[in-house]
Amino acid sequence: MAEQQTPEQRAGEAAEALAAGGTAVTARAVRERSGVRMSVAVEVARTWNDREAQAEAVPAPPAAVEARFVALWREAVAVARGEFVEARTGWQATVERAQAERDAAVEDVERAEAERDALAERLEDAGRLHASAYEALTTARDEARAETVAAREQAASAETRSREALAEQRSRADKAEARAEAVAGERDRLLAERDGLRDANRRQKG
Repeated sequence: MAEQQTPEQRAGEAAEALAAGGTAVTARAVRERSGVRMSVAVEVARTWNDREAQAEAVPAPPAAVEARFVALWREAVAVARGEFVEARTGWQATVERAQAERDAAVEDVERAEAERDALAERLEDAGRLHASAYEALTTARDEARAETVAAREQAASAETRSREALAEQRSRADKAEARAEAVAGERDRLLAERDGLRDANRRQKG
């Protein structure tokens, strides 16, 4: 008859299976896989992780290796410091050039902004002048139109008055001509009557 496994054994096998499957060995995972109490799962998971951590720990190096490592480390630090100083000098020059370029760019931007502001002001002045010129042109055009209309009305009125005056003068001339004709007729009648009386007087005397 096979010996029955204890909860700790089942939990230990569950931890091994979890690790083999690439799953983290936690108390919850051990409990779900083995069915043991949480307290057992917690203890087994802690023990298993501690053992694995100790197995993976790196032992202290021997004195000879440590001495060689210290020498190599000092040499590496010296080289790194030299490279750092050289790099820092180079980077400082680069930073100074970048700052100079930035200052030049700032000056260019300020000049461009000043030119932009001046141009905007000139454009605003030109806009005001254009508006004033357009207003003056509109006013002059309206005045010219009004003057033209007034001149046309005056010309039409003068033409009407001239036509009326001419008609009146023609009427007066016609009346004068009629009176002249009447006067001439009366004159001719009187002259004829005078001549008749004169001839009658001559015949009486003769």
